Amino acid sequence: MTSQAISVEYHVAYFRIIRPLNCGITLISVFVGGWIGKGIHFSTELVAAGVIGFIVCAFGNVVNDINDIEIDRINNPQRPLPSGRAKKNVATLMALIFGLVALTGSFFLGILPFLVVITALLLLFLYSAYLKKTLTGNIVVALTAGLSFVFGGLVAKNPACIIPFIFSIFIHLPREIVKDIMDIKGDKMTGAVTLPIIAGFTQSYTISAILLGFLFLLLPIPYIINVLSIVYIIIILLVAYPILLYIIWRLMKRPLVDELPLISNLMKAAMAAGLGAMIIS
Repeated sequence: MTSQAISVEYHVAYFRIIRPLNCGITLISVFVGGWIGKGIHFSTELVAAGVIGFIVCAFGNVVNDINDIEIDRINNPQRPLPSGRAKKNVATLMALIFGLVALTGSFFLGILPFLVVITALLLLFLYSAYLKKTLTGNIVVALTAGLSFVFGGLVAKNPACIIPFIFSIFIHLPREIVKDIMDIKGDKMTGAVTLPIIAGFTQSYTISAILLGFLFLLLPIPYIINVLSIVYIIIILLVAYPILLYIIWRLMKRPLVDELPLISNLMKAAMAAGLGAMIIS
């Protein structure tokens, strides 16, 4: 491999650490928090909030990878930090810059948005440093993801942001449990205390299916209370519901660990369908 190719690979490794796709979803989630029930609109403040949401997510992903180096040597040795393609000190500097930029930018959006960003940054740090691979950690992930909608709603003064916030909890919690099942080998070796380790696979699958079942029941509410139009419920019925039903069915059948990456990705697809439905309704 040439020196130029190696240089490109190392730069890409740092780009991968921030998980740009996940950060892009966070950006869109901020917009949805401002748009839900009000239609698509772009203000300087909301666009800035979306960018800040992207940066906060990047901060969380980098801090997570820094704290996960040893676990990833077992579960995901190909990731940038455990593979040596990215350096810990550079990643630490990246996280510091992301945090400072997010705090500075949110300060100009108002006291409540600023407090949401502080809370999100603190939760992400605590999760990565102390709470990851615990039952509390899964709840923190779900709440932090939901805060993206609250952040956008506060900036756009849109109380309907509470709807996607609640939905987010019921999709992220089961997804985190599924990810814990996928990582159980490395987690056991590093002393993690996750639901699959405490309760076993069967109970973990059942709890995940129940949480998704609650989401299934909650999804029509925005249409029922006239926050979103019939377009929303059509997309939910035709896209999100079939995906959720399949996931719930597979979880109740106790899938093999090798099947779980697909189930995790299908949950992402269900999220995308829900976000899309809320955006165009």
